[in-house]
Amino acid sequence: MQISFFIAKRYVKKQGKITLMYRLSRLACYSMVLGTAILLLVLATMNGMQKLLSALFYTYTPVLKIERQTEKTFLSDKDLKKQIMYITGVSDIVEVLEATALTRLFDHQAIVTIKGVSNNFTSSDFYKNCKRMDGVAFLGDNRAKAMAGIGVAQFLQWTTHNNKVEVFYPKQDGHHLYKPYKRTTLEIDGLFSIAPPIDCKYIIAPIRFVEGLTNGLNKRTHWEVVIDATAEVQKMQINIEKLLPKGYKVTNQTEQNATRRRAIFIERLSVCFIFALVLLLASLHIFFMLCMSILQKQKDMAILVSLGATPGEIGKIFFYNGMLVALKGILYGLMLGWGLAFLQQKFGIVTFTKVSHLMAYPVAIHPFDFIYTAMVTTLFSLLATIWPVKRAMQFAKKSLDGIPAAQ
Repeated sequence: MQISFFIAKRYVKKQGKITLMYRLSRLACYSMVLGTAILLLVLATMNGMQKLLSALFYTYTPVLKIERQTEKTFLSDKDLKKQIMYITGVSDIVEVLEATALTRLFDHQAIVTIKGVSNNFTSSDFYKNCKRMDGVAFLGDNRAKAMAGIGVAQFLQWTTHNNKVEVFYPKQDGHHLYKPYKRTTLEIDGLFSIAPPIDCKYIIAPIRFVEGLTNGLNKRTHWEVVIDATAEVQKMQINIEKLLPKGYKVTNQTEQNATRRRAIFIERLSVCFIFALVLLLASLHIFFMLCMSILQKQKDMAILVSLGATPGEIGKIFFYNGMLVALKGILYGLMLGWGLAFLQQKFGIVTFTKVSHLMAYPVAIHPFDFIYTAMVTTLFSLLATIWPVKRAMQFAKKSLDGIPAAQ
């Protein structure tokens, strides 16, 4: 064991009586424990929120979605659909045509998106992930029936007795100053619920109704590809891309929610940066502890120099002193942060209100969080020791210059 490390270890240990330096080293250690634990918990909380939001978005986002790159709609191609269906792992393709229209029920109006779906809608991920779906008998009926989101129904004051909604859509064929809107009636046969953003925006109707509303016979907004549970999404996406003509694209759930994921990433980066600065302030305790230690240990340094210690060895003493305190605080901080996160995951100590019930705050710890936290705290600790170590070496150099040369 190096003599510098041995002396630094002695400085860290508790002596016979509690001194000011011991209290300062404990304070520096506790500040590193607290800062490390907070940073780890913040990262775990951001991971949990990202996981929660991703799960929320993915409930109504198809696993694979085929659409045009530039245009809003495309003509349905039966041959292309058959080729995609022949791919191993593809179980079905749900055709969708969407239109934004004004709906009115007595004195209540709402602008909604009418999602026209094909008759195999029950095989889609949207239908399977719904928390509530009163029925889809409208798909096999010749009448104009539909399913409304709970939010839309509440806004329109929908009831089972008053379920016929007027739909207004702009006419596409030329200018119509007298009657610019096409007007039709849509019967709301039931309600569905999957997620608040969708419940307050969508009405699901047969695709033939939306075709008649928009004069878009055989036009589609996109295709929702339903794949087997055991199929690999990325592999399926590559195989489908090979069959698509130029101008088409297939996107997975991550790509469809790229904007939301980017916003979450920027928020995570900003929070981590802010708490890293807080951790930098916590590392200043090590800086002040070493500065006070240098002032107190001047006699010890002079004795060590007279015994033959070099300025570099004197600097190592204080470097090891600061790093021992910091590493001890980092280790305990990681353990404390992991323990608190585990308790939150296991027992849901911290909760928040979601609609009408309490929900445990989501927490998820990734192995990279430990590495990132340890790297940041160690780096700040190293920065906190640079100036005190230089001052200790300068003092040792002056003491060495004051010792007369041996005759």
